[in-house]
Amino acid sequence: MTWVPPCKLLYLYSWFMSMKGFLGLLLFLTTSGSLHSETVLVSILNKHSCSAILISPDKGSYRLEADGAELFVLEKNELLYVSMKGEELFLSKLSGSPGIFSSVSLVSAEGRGGFTVRSVVPLTQEKYYYGNLNLSVDYERIKMINAVDEDIYLAGVVEAESGTSSTEMFYKAHSIICRTYLYNNLDRHMDEGFHLCDEVHCQVYKGRLTSSGIINDAVSSTSGKVITYGNGDLITAAFHSNCGGQTVNSQDIWLISRPYLRSVHDPYCRYGKNAKWKLNVGLDEWRSYLRSMGISGSHNLSDPSIFCFSQQSRSVFYRIENSSIPLRQIRSDWNLKSAFFEIDIAESGQEVIIRGKGYGHGAGLCQEGAMEMAARGYNFLDILQFYYTDISVRDIDSLVY
Repeated sequence: MTWVPPCKLLYLYSWFMSMKGFLGLLLFLTTSGSLHSETVLVSILNKHSCSAILISPDKGSYRLEADGAELFVLEKNELLYVSMKGEELFLSKLSGSPGIFSSVSLVSAEGRGGFTVRSVVPLTQEKYYYGNLNLSVDYERIKMINAVDEDIYLAGVVEAESGTSSTEMFYKAHSIICRTYLYNNLDRHMDEGFHLCDEVHCQVYKGRLTSSGIINDAVSSTSGKVITYGNGDLITAAFHSNCGGQTVNSQDIWLISRPYLRSVHDPYCRYGKNAKWKLNVGLDEWRSYLRSMGISGSHNLSDPSIFCFSQQSRSVFYRIENSSIPLRQIRSDWNLKSAFFEIDIAESGQEVIIRGKGYGHGAGLCQEGAMEMAARGYNFLDILQFYYTDISVRDIDSLVY
């Protein structure tokens, strides 16, 4: 809980402004698209436990309200310094110090402003956002809640989760997945005063798009569309990077059966960049690991051949005679890219070779497979119905709860 004195503000201001330049303008100009009527509350810089931050409007001006009263208007490129002081927020800008307050809100004067945020303690890179910003102290950190239009939020999520080098049809499929997750988890953090955080715990959100309008177009053209199963229940819209040629049943990794998360053979991802991987482990190290997992006693662990293992189709357990270890456990313990792997003995006889397929948990949509499907001309509905069994794509407004 560090307080940075305002005497350092002039130095921080010149350094902060030097980072803005053309990049900030480019990010602003290339982010366009229609707005959805809903507003999403996102906790930003959620994992950093920030105690001092710098905020600056870069599109329009912002009205600054503190403890329910309007203080002043923060103009474009004007810098606001915010630091924790006990359980309250200390505010300062170049023209003077507004004071200390319990809660602060920055409200766009034009209705769709843009601003930048950089944490000073701890130091982070500058990030760009649209919408409004609410600040308070919570759990010994500055809690920053970005109130942002749904489609703008989703465009940022799609880019953060899937990159910038695919086709609009793939982005349409991914937009529907991310929207389904959003509506399925709006109450996930409501006891903390926001809908979702910006980390993998929810959906990764890094603020505004850094790419061209193709992702915005995909989000806008699928606005309101979500994935449902049965009588209209929103699905758990799981996805991963590469399934290695076969997705996995949900119960095999999470012990919860979802009828739409069924294993499917996927010929489309086999040449993706994350299709294959390898890890060499010393033989003695592997023996020690197996003993730590309770495999010993009657097993002759001195014979390396007993370690060999294959799975042409996805399995759940690594078996040595009558003993077994869940593959997801091995993946976690060794930080493997997936649980879809085989084990052989190196020619030297001194190592086991773990040859794996895919990257991620393997349930639901395979991103690299979906990209290939889109490149081959499949539409977003084809893609979603290939990876999720017996689902429908419907408008969220048509669902009754």
